[in-house]
Amino acid sequence: MQAQTSNSKGLPFVSVVIPAHNEEEYLPLCLESIRRQDYAGGYEIIVVDNASTDDTAEIALAWGARVVSENRTSPACARQRGVEAATGEIIAFIDADTQAPAHWLSAVVSRFVREPETVVISGPYAYFDAGRIARIASYAGNFINIITDHLFRRAFGKGGAVWGCNFAVRRSALLEVGGFDTSIRFYGEEYELSLRLRRAGKAGIIPRLFVLTSARRLKRLGVVTQYWNWIVDYFSVLFWYKPISEKLEDWPAKAWQTVAAGSSWQRARASSRYVALLLGLFLLHTGPLIDAVGRLIYAFDIAAVGTVFAYHGINPRSRFYGKVWSNGNRDRPRIALTFDDGPNEPYTSRVLGVLEQYGVKATFFLIGQNVQRHPEVCRRIATTGNVVGNHSYHHHKSLCLRLGRAIAREIEMSHQAIHECTGFEPKLFRPPHGFRTPWLMRTVHRLGYSVVTWDSMTDDWRANTPVDEIVRAIVRRAKPGSVIVLHDGRDTRPGYDRTQMLQALPQIIDTLRQRGFDFVTIPELLGLEAKS
Repeated sequence: MQAQTSNSKGLPFVSVVIPAHNEEEYLPLCLESIRRQDYAGGYEIIVVDNASTDDTAEIALAWGARVVSENRTSPACARQRGVEAATGEIIAFIDADTQAPAHWLSAVVSRFVREPETVVISGPYAYFDAGRIARIASYAGNFINIITDHLFRRAFGKGGAVWGCNFAVRRSALLEVGGFDTSIRFYGEEYELSLRLRRAGKAGIIPRLFVLTSARRLKRLGVVTQYWNWIVDYFSVLFWYKPISEKLEDWPAKAWQTVAAGSSWQRARASSRYVALLLGLFLLHTGPLIDAVGRLIYAFDIAAVGTVFAYHGINPRSRFYGKVWSNGNRDRPRIALTFDDGPNEPYTSRVLGVLEQYGVKATFFLIGQNVQRHPEVCRRIATTGNVVGNHSYHHHKSLCLRLGRAIAREIEMSHQAIHECTGFEPKLFRPPHGFRTPWLMRTVHRLGYSVVTWDSMTDDWRANTPVDEIVRAIVRRAKPGSVIVLHDGRDTRPGYDRTQMLQALPQIIDTLRQRGFDFVTIPELLGLEAKS
């Protein structure tokens, strides 16, 4: 399908390549997302039918895509076949079970146009059909991947993280380095390619350019096995330029199953023999013992380091990356109520009504975009004795991963919106979701802000969280000096339902007062400057 043809703006023509093996269930959603692209240039969609036995090819044709066939079943072979069929100056790759946002192509091409030296660009992913633990694992995995890759680029001159379900490359550079290594039948072909592409130019990441993908592989293999494969392959390709053997895919799961099954002496002996055989197979396929041990040490050490970095980036009480204020003096029965993601009407006005009824002052961390949407509410917050803080302009979840200039721009845009509305210049900043990196902390402190996090938060941001659950969680965690987080909005969504939180708020105030707590603002609790 030539979704768009040549254009007067002179934008490069793009080929979107979708490898597909028996993807009749997910492919329509993928194709629909590509057809919705707002890219002003021309692009084509190429579906590579990778030896499918279902109606994948027929579905692709029905959607108007160009279909080419590849009988060797592997992602590398399918992607290489797509490269051979592509005519675009830029080739974008997305998996058949993945959906792209409408600005996907526009964002990628814009980056290529601004940075002629960049030859490959990638972005992270999130699961659209996974449970809470899997979603958290995916966000943590993306965070660790970006941080680790950045460190290795600085330390070894290697790196260039590429997510196979979400990346694009200049066709000229791809042909220059010889395309995909079709001998790779397992994980790692896209990362191996990215290392070779570094000879042709720079690699770039757009941290906020998320695609939504299926968690079916994660559900089938399990979180441990899936991330085992990714971690070991990442460092195997990074240092030895080849991924581990395909036969090792389910090694951790089988080893655990055999050990867990050994409840009797006979079964334990059988299990130990099977585990020994698996270990032997592992060593056989990864080379000499010292090489195998070295790989495991690299994988374990870097995974541990990455986990530590991620933990300190998401733990609201950690000061590993710089000073944060998460609580006040534990010897005085005082508590600070804070509200995030407003203003959000009509709910922020109702929150203010409850606070006025109970004679409580709170601290509101406002999103700049929402301030411009409801300036009168922002003024009411400031003029009724409450304190206003900065919560960034767009509330990007990946703000902490962006460059320092982009972080500063987000904070300054929100700062300006609040100043124009209230006449005050806020001095308190709360990062979106509390996520922090060393460069975010450095930027925030350079701008003269104090970073305020929390030590008590619940799932009140969900519209359907029961009232009693919100009250119980907040009251249970309340301590002298606590900083409590509630949400009068949810990111930049207009009119997001806050009925449950509003019903819980009076109960929280009543219960905590009965327990002897006084409510104060963040500056009163922490001794910080609120504004200038």
